[in-house]
Amino acid sequence: MGEGVGTIKLDNGWVGSLTEVSQDDGYWVKIDVETTLSVFDADPVNYDADGEVVYSIHYGNNLISYSFEDGQGLDAGLGDAAADVYAIAGEGLAALAINGDFVGSLTAFEGGNGYWLVATADFSFSFNEPADAAKAKPVQLMEAFLERKSTIPPEYSCVPSDQQAFFFVNNATIRGDALEGDDIVIAYNGDVVVGSQLWNGDFTDVSVMGESYWEGVLDEWTAGYMLPGEKVSFKVLDASTGELVEMDAEGNIEWIENGIAVIN
Repeated sequence: MGEGVGTIKLDNGWVGSLTEVSQDDGYWVKIDVETTLSVFDADPVNYDADGEVVYSIHYGNNLISYSFEDGQGLDAGLGDAAADVYAIAGEGLAALAINGDFVGSLTAFEGGNGYWLVATADFSFSFNEPADAAKAKPVQLMEAFLERKSTIPPEYSCVPSDQQAFFFVNNATIRGDALEGDDIVIAYNGDVVVGSQLWNGDFTDVSVMGESYWEGVLDEWTAGYMLPGEKVSFKVLDASTGELVEMDAEGNIEWIENGIAVIN
């Protein structure tokens, strides 16, 4: 699935409006078993026979590729284009632009990944080339965070969906005490876990999954996930006590596809 297009594999081949992959687009790939996907002759490169990869960005949500094998920080990769970016989202990770700085668990672009880029204006840009080891530090920070995130217990995790929204928790307290690094913010739709994130300081982002459909048919592993207009509820697993604490949220907790909200 691309931005507004898709294809499904039937017994007689691929069917749908998506007929080829483009160097500047990103894609969701839906699978029914774990596998390694190789797209032949499609290694990330910023230059090829037709020149530099230029991204034509429109206002709102853009699903794009990243045109280098080596990762780099968001600011370094975007350069001046960062001024027109409101947020960037990957698979279960996101960053929000606050006063010229990116906050959230997504700290770097990585080769082979696609991203939703939320733009505040129309513009065109090309990614800057990764320059030195210092600019790779955000990649290391993100890898360390993902390693920590893998420790979230299975009962507080969910299967990723191509339908997601992000809630940035500006601050959170339990009986007046601020959350700590091992606490887990968990999103629910009723009794169904629809997202979770280790507390990562102010503006911790929680990716909240929605039900996924293809031509009106529900992907059964997303049954019970969010639908547009439904309200998300939040709990925190307090690492110091093992207590699961119901949280009161200030801010808009209505789920919208690709939505981005800031709550307390």
